[in-house]
Amino acid sequence: MPHIDTPGGVRLYYETLGDPAAPPLVLIQGLGGHLLGWHRELCAGIAATGFHVIRFDNRDVGLSQKFPAGGYQISDMAADAAGLLDALGIASAHIVAQSMGGMIAQELAIGYPGHVRSLALIYTAPGNAAFFAGADLIHARMGLPEARNRAEAVELYLRNEASCSSPGYPADLNWLRELGGLMYDRGYDPSGTARQLAALLAYPDRAESLACLDIPTTILHGDSDQLIDPAAARALHRAIPDSTLTVFAGMGHELPRPLWRDIVALIQENTCGA
Repeated sequence: MPHIDTPGGVRLYYETLGDPAAPPLVLIQGLGGHLLGWHRELCAGIAATGFHVIRFDNRDVGLSQKFPAGGYQISDMAADAAGLLDALGIASAHIVAQSMGGMIAQELAIGYPGHVRSLALIYTAPGNAAFFAGADLIHARMGLPEARNRAEAVELYLRNEASCSSPGYPADLNWLRELGGLMYDRGYDPSGTARQLAALLAYPDRAESLACLDIPTTILHGDSDQLIDPAAARALHRAIPDSTLTVFAGMGHELPRPLWRDIVALIQENTCGA
């Protein structure tokens, strides 16, 4: 898997799908999520609508550089994303991001507006901790004993992801088991996730800065999200001029396969003219 060193000196591992000559579209993962969390079939569906898709491991997760001292902010992770584009020779890209990744994407758009052609923000928040409905669930998750082997890591991942489930759609347990195992194989490091969580919880309310954005933006959320209150999506919609908002009935803090076609269509529609 290829990697780059950003101008800021951070090593990031990434993967691309689709035609390199097509408009670039970057996927930004959430808390503790490896790039593999963007299901390859979903990525292929996005690429098929005319994009060169780039997914990458954020700092402190997967194969990317670890920061054992911590102390970084969401703004530093946004600088990583900007640096990835710079290192790849990409002037600007469409950005699709979920959960904590959505906060990274907001900071990217605020701090590096020339790098962002459009934004698709999926079950995320404008930084106000009041929207983190599942903070207790996440802290409980972080307090569980670490897995001692691959089998335990898979079962722990299934347990943790239960709070992300969508009551309106069947759980894809086979995929979650596969993903849990693949992430263990690539690098099991709960301490890195804890450092990311510290950055997430310190992220300030950015509603005022978001009001200055002039970027096509679509906001997607589920009405059954236990981790980030759907009210966060409405707050983002109010804050970002001319944004669009879609709330999916029965969707939790995940992307159910039956909704992929609709999600891809909304992403593609948002990029038109950008």
